[in-house]
Amino acid sequence: MNVEWNDSFKVGQADIDAQHRQLFDLIHAMQATDDPGQARLLIMQLYKHTREHFELEEGLMRQHRFPDLAAHTGYHNKLLSRLNTISEQVGQGAFDKPALMALMADWALRHTVQDDAPLAAFIRAAG
Repeated sequence: MNVEWNDSFKVGQADIDAQHRQLFDLIHAMQATDDPGQARLLIMQLYKHTREHFELEEGLMRQHRFPDLAAHTGYHNKLLSRLNTISEQVGQGAFDKPALMALMADWALRHTVQDDAPLAAFIRAAG
């Protein structure tokens, strides 16, 4: 999987875009390693980044009364669950890089475009 950041991934909300850019940076770091120890460190960074990012988005959704809050939050929870499973596996010495990269692609390519872009448009319209 080769996921390169470009302006088409921008959703138009500066904080969200900056955090999405960080996600792409983490994807590249993960692509570059096959070392379980390095993967463990990157997954810890990813988990921290994910929690902060989802808290920001969910706070904006509540603040602006986003009508799809429950569905969007539900998808966040699914992503976190998948990340937790992969993290546990890495902690047990099994680094399933294809599963990790599939998760990252799903988040970066599907969720960012299909879910976060409408959220940002809603926030701009409410602004």
